[in-house]
Amino acid sequence: MPVPSLPFEIERMIFLLCARHKNRHAYLAVARRVQAWLALSFHDDDAEYLINSRLEPIVYRFVHLRSERAAANFLQSIESRPEFAERTVKGIFFGAAVAIDTAGETLKLCCGIKDLTLRVPCYLTGKNPLLEPMSALPQLRTLSIDLASIFNNWVIYLPNIDTLHCVTHLHISNAWASWQGGSQTIGVERLEQITHLSLHLSTLRTEISMLSGILRRDNLTVMVLWRKWSVTEKQVRGWLKQNDLMDTRIIILNSADFFGIVQGYGLWNYVEHLVDWRRGNEEPFEIPDHLRAVALTEPE
Repeated sequence: MPVPSLPFEIERMIFLLCARHKNRHAYLAVARRVQAWLALSFHDDDAEYLINSRLEPIVYRFVHLRSERAAANFLQSIESRPEFAERTVKGIFFGAAVAIDTAGETLKLCCGIKDLTLRVPCYLTGKNPLLEPMSALPQLRTLSIDLASIFNNWVIYLPNIDTLHCVTHLHISNAWASWQGGSQTIGVERLEQITHLSLHLSTLRTEISMLSGILRRDNLTVMVLWRKWSVTEKQVRGWLKQNDLMDTRIIILNSADFFGIVQGYGLWNYVEHLVDWRRGNEEPFEIPDHLRAVALTEPE
């Protein structure tokens, strides 16, 4: 049985309507004719030239590098075009399988990025090859990080990293990052320019004084607290109330939903919508049904 298809004219209209969508790079995998339509939607000129010159920046704007092979191939593709890399690449995801030297060399070329995810562990005993290129990222504002990527010793103090004083949106993937306080602090509360903060929560070990100190800041927009799947949202709410941490800017999410929210709706976009809704309804901790449906788990 033949597969039904739309006339090319209707297909073209659909894809042109989507040409400005944030995920438009996904359409490039559909068919060659779609690439030509999207290219010509920006400039009415030679299609073949535009496919290469207009669509390539779309592909390179946000790069996911999950393996060393992918990272090495990407680095090779931009080494001869440093100006293109600096101008075009705005976000990079480095997976744990990427070699730290490859990540460092890539950051040197992609120094115009605004969004960075680092999951690359540093096992070296000497100088971390990521620190120097990270210090030369003047536009970096959003950072999702495994602290093992930048700290390769037992002295972990975030304010010692110059780049972190420019970041406004920070997610720390290490579960123990919220346990530290007082003389043992990792210094996240000292990064006073942070407006969006995301941490893993332990009702047994999270340092209350650190959270309350951050919440006292007027410039904080949202604090995301990720709970373990074995701890219910009701238990976390009770713990927060018990410790006088009632605040509409606190968002409690299930860590099992992390990748679904990040890859689907976008973490910061999602939690900003939640905070905006709460401001209008004056309901701390509540999540409306139309936003809860974005997450993977059911309400408890």
